[in-house]
Amino acid sequence: MRLFVLLLLLFSVRLYALDKTLTVAVNDGAPWAYYDNTTGVTGIDVEIIRQIFQTLGYQTEFHLLGYNRLIKEFNDGKFDVASPAAFASDSGHFTAHYLPFQDVAVSLKHKSLKIEQISDLHNKKIVAYQFASSVLGPEFANSVKQANYIEIAERELQLKLLVNHRADVVIGERRLLSYITQRHFPDTELAIHPIFVTQSYGAIVKDRQLQQLFDQQLIKMQASGELQRILQQWP
Repeated sequence: MRLFVLLLLLFSVRLYALDKTLTVAVNDGAPWAYYDNTTGVTGIDVEIIRQIFQTLGYQTEFHLLGYNRLIKEFNDGKFDVASPAAFASDSGHFTAHYLPFQDVAVSLKHKSLKIEQISDLHNKKIVAYQFASSVLGPEFANSVKQANYIEIAERELQLKLLVNHRADVVIGERRLLSYITQRHFPDTELAIHPIFVTQSYGAIVKDRQLQQLFDQQLIKMQASGELQRILQQWP
């Protein structure tokens, strides 16, 4: 009898999940998360999250947001899930890390700039993403205090400033900057300077139990090789 009740409960939870749509805020930036005219919202982060929750029986509704808005609206309770979660929050529970972000400095290759460490950014005109000065650590934050430095959300604009010689260096995630350059500035050759430590991030989930289930499925994806397969779709 006890086993029957347990099975009935699990079945009821499963039925509930099938009727439940999770709202997911993702940071707008290809190839991690972006809108495709054929497939809709897609990207590395989107497909990992979608597959995990689909396995758990949930539908997902993705919203592409700038990072500042993503943080505010998740903390205001407007979303069930937000990713990547590179911010402090009392509004949810952090998943295990699964997004290998490699922040780099990029410059125009023909300029042959020598940038081998963070201190080499001194006296450069630098454009970075929002909150880079807090995400990338105190050494970077101190270096850019003495530089011509701005943070803006629009990645294409960041690279446009570089291409038009309005900036010497752009700071951002390697895959993202390479993708945008190939798509919008195909004749531009970038020099990539890997002066930052690669950081991994996860998502943040409002519900504690759902976060735990997410992590369990993530382990299975890693073991099966599915996580690596998705990452390799956008090298």
